[in-house]
Amino acid sequence: MKAFVKSHWKTLLFFAVVGLIGGYFTGLYVLESYPPEMQQELLVQGLNATMLGLVSAVQSAGYGLVLGAAGIWLGKKIGLWKDEWSITKKPLLAALIISLIGGLALIFPDLLFFGRYEQALLDVYAVKPTIPYLLATVTYGAVIEEVMLRLFMMSLVAFVLHLLFERRREGVSTWVLVAANVISALLFAAGHLPATKIMFGLSPMIVLRCFLLNGLFGVAFGWLYRRFGLRYAMIAHGGCHMVSKLIWILFI
Repeated sequence: MKAFVKSHWKTLLFFAVVGLIGGYFTGLYVLESYPPEMQQELLVQGLNATMLGLVSAVQSAGYGLVLGAAGIWLGKKIGLWKDEWSITKKPLLAALIISLIGGLALIFPDLLFFGRYEQALLDVYAVKPTIPYLLATVTYGAVIEEVMLRLFMMSLVAFVLHLLFERRREGVSTWVLVAANVISALLFAAGHLPATKIMFGLSPMIVLRCFLLNGLFGVAFGWLYRRFGLRYAMIAHGGCHMVSKLIWILFI
């Protein structure tokens, strides 16, 4: 355990610090997104914006530390964990390309297709994104969600599949990693359903949108994690949010 902490304390500290920051602003953003009657109910219970932000910050930092440590251990076992402190041009370019495509895909399907069936999707764009929302997407979204869904969940699923079906095989096969990527991407999409329900409801079209867009992004982030390392999945995830929000702020 001491050797593990000594080897990875900087990474775990990074997860924890970003978790604190991202969790705090996620708490503020979540409160903003609630209907007025729900906000009032939380205030009656003594949960104001600051309190909700602090609770969310502690929870998020815990995710970063605990799931980050477990994910690193699992990733090392199955060969997914790579040196996370260097950046090279080819994988960075891949992450930036996915950022650009993903950022466009977060906006234009709503404007050109889904918004025709669900007006609530278009109504969102009438109000510019707030500072807490922007900060939450590039901290909690880009880092903690990747720790939870790629580093931990994808590694865990791959580890379990390898134990179940490849016990006698020395290395982990490609199909196991691909299956783990798809499963974690579906869980990533499902994890967005509660927030989606609060904002838009859960009509068949909304559910399709949630799984289609988030699932595809999840697979792309998982591919980056598998091929190049978690840092590139984080860059792409944060980049998708940055591109989409810039389009939203400047052109919609």
